Amino acid sequence: MGGKQIIGSGSTPFLKGDVVAGKLFIEAKTKMTPSKQITIKKDWIDKAREQSLATRKEDYAIAVSFGDAKEYYLIEDSLMEDLFKSREALRAIVDTLGGLEDLLVGDLDNLTASGIRKLIKRYLE
Repeated sequence: MGGKQIIGSGSTPFLKGDVVAGKLFIEAKTKMTPSKQITIKKDWIDKAREQSLATRKEDYAIAVSFGDAKEYYLIEDSLMEDLFKSREALRAIVDTLGGLEDLLVGDLDNLTASGIRKLIKRYLE
């Protein structure tokens, strides 16, 4: 995601959390040894929300790992809805453009800001 890892996160009153990616605050909860389960605590969610507000980030997530390379994210329902709608809007734009294989440079005249805005709004509403 292009995030910036915070060295020594939690050890200072500033820059809490483990990763900041744009306007997203990510608190990492990872197991060092492989495991089949992890207990999620509401306190983690409350703390991540508070820290995201304190660092002026719009959204927060909790990254969970079971001790392997794969990560899973715990997010609020409103962020999930935004992500879903944004993905659908992007798919609609790509479909309207005829896919991503063609270069857009020669076809910029067919792209209008108002047309793209209308398409995005249709999927975000």
